Amino acid sequence: MKEAAAVKRLVDMIIDRYQKIESTLPLLAKELSHTERKALKLVAASQKMTIGHIGEALKMPPSSTTWTVNNLVKRGVFRREPDTTDKRKTWIALAERGEALAGLMDRIPDRIASDLLYKLDKEQREIFVELVTAALERIEQIGAFK
Repeated sequence: MKEAAAVKRLVDMIIDRYQKIESTLPLLAKELSHTERKALKLVAASQKMTIGHIGEALKMPPSSTTWTVNNLVKRGVFRREPDTTDKRKTWIALAERGEALAGLMDRIPDRIASDLLYKLDKEQREIFVELVTAALERIEQIGAFK
């Protein structure tokens, strides 16, 4: 198997596993659309963001972003925080329900890693982790995904 094909197959397996886990978490599947989950991940990672920054990151038009954020605020996933220095600016942060949902989403990668590593013997795990660590360091060094 060629290198690119092997990596693609691994990435596809990880994405498939992520989607399967995500869809089996009834609270996530019932509560949030795919776009809403992406917005939740963004805000959870940043602590707080403006609606404009959320839209830019999701590559959504302002009207769609505003609608999505307003919907999440109404449902108690996000909350608005006025900026203390600029009254025109409003921050979007996680509300209590958003924190709980983000916590569920945070555990998905851990489950995938456990599933993946469990299938390898001790020596294979050590080699795999060593290779992944080296690859991540190299990618960060050259900034390949920016």
